[in-house]
Amino acid sequence: MSDQNQYLKSSKLIAAHYGEEYEHYYNAIVPPVFMNSLNVFETLDDYYDFDRRDKHKYCYGRVQNPTVRILEDKIGALEHGVGALAYASGMAAATAAVLTVCKTGSHVICIHNAYGPLKSFLNGYAKEHMNITVTYVEGDRLEEFEESMTERTDLIILESPSSLVFSLQDIRGVSELAKKAGAKVYIDNTYCTPIYQQPLDLGADIVMHTTSKYIGGHSDLIGGMLAVKDKELFHKLLENRELFGGIVGPMEAWLMIRGLRTMEVRIAQHQKTAMAVAEFLDKHPRVRKVNYPGLPSHPQYELMKRQQQGNTGLLSFEIDGSTEDAAKVAERLNIFKIGVSWGGFESLVFLPHARTGEEECKKLRGSQNIIRIHCGLEGTEDLIADLEAALAY
Repeated sequence: MSDQNQYLKSSKLIAAHYGEEYEHYYNAIVPPVFMNSLNVFETLDDYYDFDRRDKHKYCYGRVQNPTVRILEDKIGALEHGVGALAYASGMAAATAAVLTVCKTGSHVICIHNAYGPLKSFLNGYAKEHMNITVTYVEGDRLEEFEESMTERTDLIILESPSSLVFSLQDIRGVSELAKKAGAKVYIDNTYCTPIYQQPLDLGADIVMHTTSKYIGGHSDLIGGMLAVKDKELFHKLLENRELFGGIVGPMEAWLMIRGLRTMEVRIAQHQKTAMAVAEFLDKHPRVRKVNYPGLPSHPQYELMKRQQQGNTGLLSFEIDGSTEDAAKVAERLNIFKIGVSWGGFESLVFLPHARTGEEECKKLRGSQNIIRIHCGLEGTEDLIADLEAALAY
């Protein structure tokens, strides 16, 4: 068996080789897709003594799969955790985290700009069936979290940067408060990826990725991931994933492994393009505000430099005009296609608040005419030209 520790020197080596034990599949440089639903045993004792905690033993596809295990080993290493678990979607990962950490009557602190469907789960199912209460905070100040703590607080949900107005939270500061209160910190790290931010090193307990975004990178899969730093929590999540049945399929896992191999070079180009686009928009006479953590004008720029190593391709901006004017800008774009996701090779545009009430917009800190764009890999000059033409009406 190859020495896997030699690959822990850099993120590039982890993405390229870590977890891939070539001797187990005829020394093929690309691991196969194990499309089996079960594994067989030599004896009944082998079956009954099966230990799901041994990553080299497999029983049934709902529990574990060799292709999935390679993916999980890579993400666990990239996030500097004890392990990672792959799920069939980002929501499957997010809800698994909540259901594993929380109990009936738990209190959750969540930032306003967390992923909408996750908030719907907290406000709906978790409240109705588990009597879970939620306090929403803007997240900019540590005092907000401290003042919101109760003796029942079990979980704090972060998303830094958030994927609409790109506000940041002080991950280390929040984690220190949570530790004192006996609560866990969950953070959505999809935007930064493990290449540009390692929340576990800053004190967070659970890191979530929607792997449909940069980890997949090609807009051809749905998946989610949880990485943790505590072995007991890892095994609890593993047991619950078996019960909930939310494991990702082997084909999707294989596609994510492929995506990881090029993720670092892809997001570097996404960042380069997005920075140029943000600077262009920041100087445009029709643009009132640009939200991108990489801009020195971002109000949390110094915090960004402390806890991130970079930014990626997503940003938002507001124009001087009505929501109808913003819609015209979006619809005049040619390369940027209207779509709700991001993180793939393609450039996208969306108006997330176009039909949101003004009061709710205030809570989310973005007006109805906020325009979110993802800068893809089509080329910086062409994307800027597309935006320039759309804004010139």
